[in-house]
Amino acid sequence: MGHEESRKEQRVDKQETVFIEILATSAESDSGLVVKCATQDISRTGIKVNSNFPITVGAYLELLIDFESTAARFLLTGEVKWCRQIDSEPTYECGFELLEAEHSDIQLWQAQFDNVT
Repeated sequence: MGHEESRKEQRVDKQETVFIEILATSAESDSGLVVKCATQDISRTGIKVNSNFPITVGAYLELLIDFESTAARFLLTGEVKWCRQIDSEPTYECGFELLEAEHSDIQLWQAQFDNVT
């Protein structure tokens, strides 16, 4: 059973910069680490990113998504649903479910998909 089956919304291919704050991990040295990633696709309720850092499945993390093309920025909270190594560099591909959270831009994020068909 792959991660593709659990998609609830139509995905849009979009490559943008994402900064992910690793608030806490099992390795104390990773606490407070900010990882620069790139989106691969996005939707109203999720994103897929490529990262050079493994991200713990089940973690709730803060995501700062910076759309360079429009200068729009979104602060979102997401749960890591899956993460897999895809090459030997290493590069990881990770899927996030976006969640309602205090101080989140989730309504603004979702509004950008209202006119996408």
